[in-house]
Amino acid sequence: MDRRNAIKNLFAFIPLGAAFAGITALGLRFITPNKRDIQRRIFTLHLPELPINATRKFKDLRGKDLILVRTGEHEVKAMSTVCTHLGCTVYWEKDRQEFYCPCHAGRFDKDGNVIAGPPPSPLETYKVEIQDDNVFIYFKDQEG
Repeated sequence: MDRRNAIKNLFAFIPLGAAFAGITALGLRFITPNKRDIQRRIFTLHLPELPINATRKFKDLRGKDLILVRTGEHEVKAMSTVCTHLGCTVYWEKDRQEFYCPCHAGRFDKDGNVIAGPPPSPLETYKVEIQDDNVFIYFKDQEG
């Protein structure tokens, strides 16, 4: 085969290679799961069941502990009980209106922001919605 025919044959296979790559990519798209983040709204309690400054523990969709704290007439916060420093459990201090981690004296305000101690970042928070005195929490989940 001379050089001219070799180049012609090479260019003849380029469209076939592109088509094969496209079909392979399309096939892989159907084989691999389609994961996407979704939000699930879960009913937790009726607002009158949680007095102001009181807390209630729950588990998120992954089984991790979270805490609800009612900080006002129509205000409820939800956040993880896991300290962002070393993973210890934080507790709500009713008198001080803040979360406290006893391991290394970490403190977080009612919104989960660090106000003292070694924690490097705020507590993980959850979106809360109150509808007709029903308290709902939104959880992020993956579907697919």
